[in-house]
Amino acid sequence: MFKKDKCIMEWELLGISLAGLISFTLYFFKIPIEFPAPSDSKEKREIRFDILRGFAMIGIVMIHIHSYFQFFHPNDYLVIKSTLFLSNLSRFSVPLFILTSAVFLKKKSGYWTSKFKHLILPYFFFSVFGYFIKYNDHSVSEFVYFLLFGKVFTPFYFVPLLIQFYLLFYIMNSIFSHESWRYRILIISFFINLVSNLGIFDPYLPKDYHAISILNYLFFFVLGLSIGTSKPSTSSTKPERNYILNIFLLLVCTIVFIFSFSFQTDFKNHHLFYPIFMMIFVWNHLFCFSAKFKNAISYIGKQSLYIFLLHPFIIHFMHSFDAYTFGGPITGYLITLILNVGIPILASFIVQRGMILYQSRHYS
Repeated sequence: MFKKDKCIMEWELLGISLAGLISFTLYFFKIPIEFPAPSDSKEKREIRFDILRGFAMIGIVMIHIHSYFQFFHPNDYLVIKSTLFLSNLSRFSVPLFILTSAVFLKKKSGYWTSKFKHLILPYFFFSVFGYFIKYNDHSVSEFVYFLLFGKVFTPFYFVPLLIQFYLLFYIMNSIFSHESWRYRILIISFFINLVSNLGIFDPYLPKDYHAISILNYLFFFVLGLSIGTSKPSTSSTKPERNYILNIFLLLVCTIVFIFSFSFQTDFKNHHLFYPIFMMIFVWNHLFCFSAKFKNAISYIGKQSLYIFLLHPFIIHFMHSFDAYTFGGPITGYLITLILNVGIPILASFIVQRGMILYQSRHYS
């Protein structure tokens, strides 16, 4: 246990060192980097944040696919280390989801009505359904415990985590929106997040709360709020000057490869450096993507709630059969990924089309 925690700590400190190295390199060579900022237009949705959310949603699914393959083939070391590598590469996903959830957050009329309708209520119904499917012995107290801590399915912890952030923003909105305090709060949140990541708060927090601790993601939430009030950059990063980001991405991938294949370290979701680096990398390379690809990824981002709530059911039922039945580890992995993203999107499409048809007939 000590060795695993030591690897996590070393990875966190290594990430911070790499962040410092990247910052120094960009400053020294005068390389401009465009940082995310919302569009000035209130009518037009900022598609680039949906693209970031789409990548994050795919990454969350890839993290869970590793556990699925590990369940059936724990001794197939090459396959398990490969899925672990892909899982570790995807560890930017949850922090990026927290960040993008905060970007457009505003305290306005109907604040909690919207959260209840679009998040809390769907989460409750899916939790009830999942609880009766997954568990044999049922009790009200156990269900309430699972609901509060997001334990019906492992990925469901994200909803109680997000609700805490919405509550924090609602209570402390005047502080977060204070222009002169913005950077100070950002720096404070960074150090709180770092201390939390290193496990210093763990002995003082209830054990059941560790998984949904907002201290693990506080910096990303505050950064998302800061981005939401920032102005769009007028400068753009030239494609040929993104080579430095490519070099550092190769370096990061190499380090993740070594940790995954040599030490078999399963990274945590709440490291500080890696998610921010991946956000900047994707943001500054969007020009490389075709319009069709960007539209597809942004659509996944827009349907992320359906994917998030339905995907655990799919991966749960898939534990009834081996992924290798799809034709081996490679095709099995790809088909598993497609099913866990595609089926929720199909369900989302059917529900939304049904609502449109119902409304058109109801008001015609």
